[in-house]
Amino acid sequence: MITKLQFRLEYLFSFIRKNFYFLFFGLLTGSSLFTFHREIIAFLRSPGFQTKTIGVEGLYSQNSLPKEVTSLLTSSLIDVAENQKLIPSTILKEIVLQEDNQTYLLTLNPATWHDGTPFVADDINLQIGGAAIEIQSSTQLKIITAKPFAPLMSTLTKPLFKKNLIGLGLYKLRKIEYQDGYIKTLSLAPLNRRSFPKIVFRFYQNDRDLFTAFKLGEVDQIKTNSLPREFNDWPGVTIAQTIETTNKYSALFFNNQKFNNKQIRQALSYATPKTKDKNERCFGPISPDSWAYNPSVKEYLYNPTRAKELLGDNQLPPINLTVADRRLLATAEEIKSAWREIFGLETIVTIESQIDFQNFDVILAYGGIPLDPDQYTFWHSTQTTTNITKFNNSRIDKLLEDGRQIIDQQERKIIYQDFQKYLLEECPAVFLSFPTSYTISRNP
Repeated sequence: MITKLQFRLEYLFSFIRKNFYFLFFGLLTGSSLFTFHREIIAFLRSPGFQTKTIGVEGLYSQNSLPKEVTSLLTSSLIDVAENQKLIPSTILKEIVLQEDNQTYLLTLNPATWHDGTPFVADDINLQIGGAAIEIQSSTQLKIITAKPFAPLMSTLTKPLFKKNLIGLGLYKLRKIEYQDGYIKTLSLAPLNRRSFPKIVFRFYQNDRDLFTAFKLGEVDQIKTNSLPREFNDWPGVTIAQTIETTNKYSALFFNNQKFNNKQIRQALSYATPKTKDKNERCFGPISPDSWAYNPSVKEYLYNPTRAKELLGDNQLPPINLTVADRRLLATAEEIKSAWREIFGLETIVTIESQIDFQNFDVILAYGGIPLDPDQYTFWHSTQTTTNITKFNNSRIDKLLEDGRQIIDQQERKIIYQDFQKYLLEECPAVFLSFPTSYTISRNP
């Protein structure tokens, strides 16, 4: 009995001597894990150990990525502040407008590209129509316009990249995958790995594919303008709703050559149903978040009685209502029903992805909102390609011309508030609403 016990002890001691270092470090590791397990778990749950996968609808190339991606990868010379005011970004030390109101001197702050090379003035590739770019030094460049051009600052908000999406932002490109010539997956790594998670963007051709990807667990978060009903009851999901007032609006755009009677345009406007949510309702082409916004324009609230008074004895032929985006189809049908009930008007609704802007009656579409309140492109009579309504008004033309050439912001504000007032009085379009976006996130 004693011999067996002695043998076993000698065997145990021999095993310990032979594996002492492994046993010592194992014991040390185990005791450390037990003692500091809460801190270790918290560390592993920190942003640096997380990967956030985001689904995005749309087909994109390197030159057309959405702002939610480019804002992570790089910077621009000008940032957008409160009330859509434009201010120098962190990479721009200052921008000085000289006395002639045509020369801008830009001085850069020190910065480094993601490939480790210094950011210098010669790296900036600006394309500004009618302007000359002169490099003064590695930290300075000069922009010279042919005449005073107030919206110039807004042209400097474009993201800056070297080739292959090498940027200046908090994240750098780690991996990119393509499918059929478009970006399929974009993997980003934070420069500060302890404070920010890794991010993977997955791109889907349409919202149907986007919703399926979320349901299958391919992505943790998606953003959409149409919320499927089943997501309201989906377990473990958070839905955040946002009214987007700075990017685009929905509107009815009249062909003003066919509808050249202002009273008829106003009658149709009063006969058009509109949202009762004041936050969602759009009253004009300038964002309510803009410093130039006029809150006192004519609202054209839904008023069938006023619509009939304005139409008077005028007879309306059948109207072709062209819908440019299928998400607006329900709105088109509501408008069709209201016009029929109020005027007995026949309205033919069609969906077309390629619209003949030279031959249409009314278009229901989204209109874009630029950062600067300048609306010259959309409403000036000379802009035959982008002024789709063919609106022609000498007073509006003069306001738009002055708004571009006057630099003082307070003077510009008066001009654009007058522009909004007179444009809404002429009613070349019926402004309806801002889109609502839904961010659907899987709970951690």
